[in-house]
Amino acid sequence: MKTKKQNTCVTSPARVRNLLILLLLAAVSLPGFSQKNRVACIGNSVTFGYKIDNREENCYPSQLQELLGDEYLVGNFGKSGATLLRKGHRPYMEQEEFKQAVAFQPDIIIVSLGLNDTDPRNWPNYRDDFIADYMALIDSFKKADGSKPEIWIGRMTPIFHSHPRFMSGTRDWFWQIQETIGQIAENCNARLIDWHTPLHVRPDLFPDALHPVKEGATIVAQIAFQHITGNFGGVRVASVFGDHMVIQRDTLIPVWGIANRNEKIELKLNNQKITTRAGYDGKWKVNFKAMPAGGPYKLRIDAESGNITFKDIMIGEVWLCSGQSNMAFKVKQSTKGQEAISDASSAQIRLMNFHTIAETNNTAWDSTTLSQVNNLKYLSGKWEPATEASVADFSAIGWYFGQTL
Repeated sequence: MKTKKQNTCVTSPARVRNLLILLLLAAVSLPGFSQKNRVACIGNSVTFGYKIDNREENCYPSQLQELLGDEYLVGNFGKSGATLLRKGHRPYMEQEEFKQAVAFQPDIIIVSLGLNDTDPRNWPNYRDDFIADYMALIDSFKKADGSKPEIWIGRMTPIFHSHPRFMSGTRDWFWQIQETIGQIAENCNARLIDWHTPLHVRPDLFPDALHPVKEGATIVAQIAFQHITGNFGGVRVASVFGDHMVIQRDTLIPVWGIANRNEKIELKLNNQKITTRAGYDGKWKVNFKAMPAGGPYKLRIDAESGNITFKDIMIGEVWLCSGQSNMAFKVKQSTKGQEAISDASSAQIRLMNFHTIAETNNTAWDSTTLSQVNNLKYLSGKWEPATEASVADFSAIGWYFGQTL
């Protein structure tokens, strides 16, 4: 009777140890074990989320965490009432939140301080210390090897005129601090985040003239996300560009827009070709050489994130027609309006007519209209060739002036 042969594997202790080390290395390389990028949000009550409903979920650092995803760990180290000035009434560097931020050992820091420094107790007395104190705050985050985390410095969110301190000097001090913040970013090779420009046109989001509601915090978080990741939503151009547009003759032709950070953009117009790259803030701009009247041409914009082509472009004269009710008077309302409308297609005129979503009369706007106006969507329009439909609703003064030219 034959016995069944058994296969036996004998592994030495050293081999087992090597195998365990190999398995451990494989384990830490898996996504679940990867090191997260730590983002420390340093600031005052705006960072903390003061007065925001459901603050822990809706403050800007929490919304930023949602946008960045699992590869990042965002910490909220905002302290209400904190000043950047170390001799201010509540110095940030003396607060527990500062100690926690340093212990967090961030890879990225976003600093948003200065609003409370506009207090009469602070800026008038200690303004000369602001730059040195800001640099001291940044230096506090040096790592053991002497390197610093990636630094983003935020321009202050707005203070509106209804704030009780606005007319007592805060308005002027606000702008002095805002200018100084820009200088600091330049001096320490930090990047600047502009939260003021998109928010100063939204007083509806600041019910107490200082602290944003959830929607305002959303805007802050979205801008922070764009700057940290460099993802600005891909290539696009300003809304003034479009098919059928007219570009002013005999002068430089500017074209500008947004793309992802450092994205290469190639533009072609007629026989001209220009290559550029988007800046750290996603913005780009080029100037084509002046061209004489002529056309039609194409404008082609190519980038890794997308391609844009504008057709039927003419080089000629561009005139702006603006005003009140007299300028709003339409061609179809004029005495010879029907004749002008019938002959519209024969005119070498292009139109860009901005339409309003509601009249500015004594009728109260509903909530939908108010929301659109607050989101800067009161006007909309695009380039069109002269047709019966486009001419009928255009300004009569503007149209007849164009025909005269």
